[in-house]
Amino acid sequence: MIRFLIYGILFYLLYKAAKNFLRPRKGRSGGSRNEDSPVRGEDLVEDPCCHTYIPVSNAYKSFFDGRTVYFCSQKCLDAYRSQRGC
Repeated sequence: MIRFLIYGILFYLLYKAAKNFLRPRKGRSGGSRNEDSPVRGEDLVEDPCCHTYIPVSNAYKSFFDGRTVYFCSQKCLDAYRSQRGC
């Protein structure tokens, strides 16, 4: 019975070693995996009313005096429009 247990453990270890050996070498350079891939991100913009930073894709956008101004919410946008500054 113990012999089968030992054979099972040896088989498992050989399986894991073979699986590691046959894995594509791209990810096994020894360094960080992010060395080759560029960092992707999104620009943050500051809301002029409440001074929070939000991603450009989530911001409310409006044009004032020929420039684009970004807001975190419709409430901040409306406050800026009514007061021309918060």
